[in-house]
Amino acid sequence: MSPIRVAIIFDQQIHAGGGYQQSLNASLLVKQLSEELVEPIYFTIFKENITILSKFDIEAQFLNITLFEKFWARIRISFRNHRLLKFIKKIQRYGQFEKTLVQNKIDLVYFLAPSTLAQSLEEINYIVTVWDLCHRDDPEFPEVRANRQFEVRDLNYNSILPRATAILVDSELGKENVIRRYGIDQQRVHVMPFQASVSSRFRDETTVTLQGNILAKFNLDTPYVIYPAQFWAHKNHVYLLKGLKELESLYGIKIGAIFCGGNKGNKKHVEKYAQELRVDSRVIFAGFVTNEEMISLYQQSLALVMPTYFGPTNLPPLEAFELGVPVLYSDMPGLRDQVGDAALLMNLKDPKTMANHLKNLIKQNGLRDQLVKNGRNRLILLNEIDRVKILESIIEDFHWRRLCWE
Repeated sequence: MSPIRVAIIFDQQIHAGGGYQQSLNASLLVKQLSEELVEPIYFTIFKENITILSKFDIEAQFLNITLFEKFWARIRISFRNHRLLKFIKKIQRYGQFEKTLVQNKIDLVYFLAPSTLAQSLEEINYIVTVWDLCHRDDPEFPEVRANRQFEVRDLNYNSILPRATAILVDSELGKENVIRRYGIDQQRVHVMPFQASVSSRFRDETTVTLQGNILAKFNLDTPYVIYPAQFWAHKNHVYLLKGLKELESLYGIKIGAIFCGGNKGNKKHVEKYAQELRVDSRVIFAGFVTNEEMISLYQQSLALVMPTYFGPTNLPPLEAFELGVPVLYSDMPGLRDQVGDAALLMNLKDPKTMANHLKNLIKQNGLRDQLVKNGRNRLILLNEIDRVKILESIIEDFHWRRLCWE
């Protein structure tokens, strides 16, 4: 049998944070698939990704989809009358995206993200990735409600999930949510846990040490915790600030915080809150940082503190485990399951729990070392999952079905 030609769609930008890192991880995973089974062809909708992917020996093609083509695809998707669509297909059999895939003799498409491009596929089959369904979990947040984002996400999932050959999710809770909320057959949903970023797993310690002393660089005179996250409301930066204030009020311990990530509309609110609590002098807004600097920020920190509302899993705890850094994490379904006994869990209704954990981390001998050990053991457990075998099984099953038509 000839190998299945699989289009790998990389549609994330580097400033997207975790979404970009997870797409990169998945791209590298594809390279490990059997050549007898799979012939991967990589596509990206952002030109800058071509250079970045080439550093990982991935040759990607630029997928140029114009605004007009996007608009026409939207119109075409809206056709529900099969006779009308049949007439349209006599004039133009495929939309531009699918036409490009057909020209490249693609059998199957692998979307590394929950891409809306999948909506426009009328004949070619696809695998789709679902990171989370947080618009359903926490619909209160502005990033979910503004500009009808809730409806946009729900419409996308309702369109692409039922037609997918396979759906990849991050956890058992993620699988349960997809099945329950969108009526998907459970055998089509496959759990493939996230991995830490490539830079943290394959780091060059020599390069990292050149980043120097983080405290001196940012003019901090206290130890600090790190929180790498975009400034979305759901990331809950204000909880961390409140926890720092409680630590000072309850135990007289002053520490700082370094926030890394782009502004998604909530940064001013966080800055104002820091000023109101009078902790702003020891809170650093570092913005977007390089991979090497991020590793130094982790390694020189007291802990990763991540009081996010969204899950069910996230990348930063895995990066902290890789780099030997203690983790404070939200005590919520899915998130607590991701870390097991390798993190100190925070009650998001009570910042004192964060303060107590940090106090114990500073005062209790052996607690830091135990958390670091547990984190590394947690990674071993997660890495026992054969991600390559999961993908190969999906594609092999499709391979046999694909023989049934020309």
